[in-house]
Amino acid sequence: MGYFTYLIGAGIVFVWSMIVQANLKYKMKEGAGMRAGSGKTANEVVEEMLRAHEVYGITIEHKPGELTDCYSPKEGKIYLSDTTYGRDSVTAIAVAAHEAGHAVQDHENMLLYEIRQLLAPVAGISSRLGPYIVIAGVLVSSIAESSNDLGYMIGTLGIVVYFVAFLFYLFMLPVERNASNRAFKDMKEYGWVSNDQLSFARSALRAAGDTYAVALASSALTLLRLLAIRGSRGSRRR
Repeated sequence: MGYFTYLIGAGIVFVWSMIVQANLKYKMKEGAGMRAGSGKTANEVVEEMLRAHEVYGITIEHKPGELTDCYSPKEGKIYLSDTTYGRDSVTAIAVAAHEAGHAVQDHENMLLYEIRQLLAPVAGISSRLGPYIVIAGVLVSSIAESSNDLGYMIGTLGIVVYFVAFLFYLFMLPVERNASNRAFKDMKEYGWVSNDQLSFARSALRAAGDTYAVALASSALTLLRLLAIRGSRGSRRR
């Protein structure tokens, strides 16, 4: 991938990211003022969803901030943010049910979820460290022709390291989509939102999931660029 092609791709991903973020913000704001037809709170929905899937031992706690909602398998807790905890809005219920969906995935030992959790501890480090290792390989190759082989190997190591982060994003997207699908299915089945609110709840969940699609696209673009950089140096070995 040439540098100009990379810039075009990066520009497209950037614009897409802005659109996704704006849409998510709009959905969350609009849904926050829409009281769920059932009148249930996000906390009650989590409890009902976990009980329906026979998941026990999970506690619900408040976590200050916005969009800080998450499920912590190690702690056995579902954290709900300021805009979700104790709230009875459509978006609060959708977000809470999504997090409960992760707890159900964990309980059912969903393979993709298990792989994502396995990669999660090192993904952040890999995404930051990988590009620097590739650059180091380029610098080593630039020192002297005799260093080309070593530089190429260092660059390859950097790509392998970054590939771990790419795999994390690759598995994250279907895991997040699955959690949203579980949330929507149960929202519909148990009537946590009214029928006329279901389409909005689905669109809110999809908007949140789109952020992970952007992350995957960005990671794939970076990986291709790193391969191109390593490849350009590798051609000098011939």
